[in-house]
Order: sequence, then C-alpha cells, then structure tokens
Amino acid sequence: MHEKYNVKDINIESTHIHLKTDIENDNLEDVITRQRQIVRDAINRYPQFNGYEKIELYDEKLNDERILNLMINSSRISDTGPMASVAGSISQICIEYLGKLNTKYSIIENGGDICLKTDKKSIISVYAGENSYYNNLAFEIDKKRDGYGICTSSGTFGHSKSFGVSDATIVFSTEASIADGLATRFANMANGKDNEEIINNVLDASDDYKQYYDAMIVIKDDLIAKNGHIPKLLSINNNGSDGHDMG
Repeated sequence: MHEKYNVKDINIESTHIHLKTDIENDNLEDVITRQRQIVRDAINRYPQFNGYEKIELYDEKLNDERILNLMINSSRISDTGPMASVAGSISQICIEYLGKLNTKYSIIENGGDICLKTDKKSIISVYAGENSYYNNLAFEIDKKRDGYGICTSSGTFGHSKSFGVSDATIVFSTEASIADGLATRFANMANGKDNEEIINNVLDASDDYKQYYDAMIVIKDDLIAKNGHIPKLLSINNNGSDGHDMG
C-alpha cells in the first residue's frame, strides 16, 4: 500500500519551494512570508546583513528570531555573509515547523537547497547544469533523518551569486543552514587554470571545515571529487520522477 503525500510548489517572490509531506494542511505560505519579512527587517536595520562578509551581531532582537540565529551561526562557521544561507535556513525553519505538526516524512527543496525529516529512505537526484554528465546520479539517504541539509551552489547556472565556476558544489550536513553556507564557501573557491586545479582548490578549502559537514562533492565538467563520507550513490533515469532534484 502506497502512502499518500501532499506535493506542491510554493512561490513567494524569490522563494521557490517544492514540498513533499505527509501533512495535509501545512500553511507553509504563512511561515515563509513571515521568515522573509524577518530577514528583510534585519537587512533594513543592519545593511551588512546583506553583504558578503561574515558578521558578528549580538543584538537581542536578532537572536530572538530563529531564522536570523541560523543565518548568523552559518555565517560565522562558513566565513560567508548571512544571506549565503537564507534558502537553506528557510528550508530548515519549514521542516522544524512541520516537525511541530508531527510530520514523519517531509522534504523541502528551496532553489537547490534541501532540508528533510524522514522515517524511510529517500532518493535525491543531482542536477549540475543542463548538459552535465552527472545528472544521472542520485544519493540514497538512509531512512531516519531530522532536519538534515543537502545544499548546492553553482557558478554556471542558477540565480545565486558565486565567485567560482563549479557546475555544482554539494554539501551534506546535519543542518541545512550550515550546509548552505558551506556550499557557497566551497563553490567560491572553484577557480583555477584548468578543471583539475579548480576541483583541487575546492577540496583544499573544504579541508578546513570538516567538523561541520558529513560530506561534500564538487563537479566541474567531466570531473567529480568528494571529501568526507558521501551517501550511497545510485544511477537513475533523471526524468524528474525518481527523486528530488538538487541543484
């Protein structure tokens, strides 16, 4: 017997979420709208919140807001600006909210940044650009995960700002906010005279942050490399029905 899930897309300004959940009435639109307003207010109060440098803010009002706390913590860990982790942080807030509604199985993908709470295995597929050799790959995530983050940054496609040229830099971490910040940090280092140097520069950068992630993968053209212990790799027919796109 197949379990029934609620699957939908939520589009609010620049936030584009794909949701699969066992919660029938989730009201995530209201949650997302509120998080966006909190972030907007923080930027208005502290313009550096929208910058590229990590910040050290100890404003009591900021620390009272969960999403700002996540973004500031990710900024300190990953040496990036807080907005580098906004998508992953929104995904994480949404999963935490669904957790309060007693979800057993929810996956949120927000512009390539995934957060999940699951009680069974899930297949997460790779997207590394329209013509990537590696788009037939997927990861099998073991069944018990709560708030787990799988986030991607790219310098060759998508709307997010990256200072590197990797097709995809993917980070697996226990928190989506941290995974998002680190994906940005590592992808920013994807530069060099050739693809091999580009890959090696990303791997070298990732060595300094190993305590904060389980695994990372970098893809550039026909080269792929990893650091840490990646989930089980699968080969799939990537037609959009076999997994949740990550990219």
